Amino acid sequence: MYFVLFLDTRGQWRWTLKASNHEPIAMSSESYVRKADAQYSISLVKSAHNAPVYDVATT
Repeated sequence: MYFVLFLDTRGQWRWTLKASNHEPIAMSSESYVRKADAQYSISLVKSAHNAPVYDVATT
């Protein structure tokens, strides 16, 4: 997996997380004026690998 950091059509920063087959897995839900803020958002996603998963599906 890898992240792609890019400028969108409005000139703001976004990222996409891609799988090893280069298909997108996730993308930033917002754009960032500062590149550093987008990079910080990526670091939050990277550190979330131990986050709990809550299954709220009802049957």
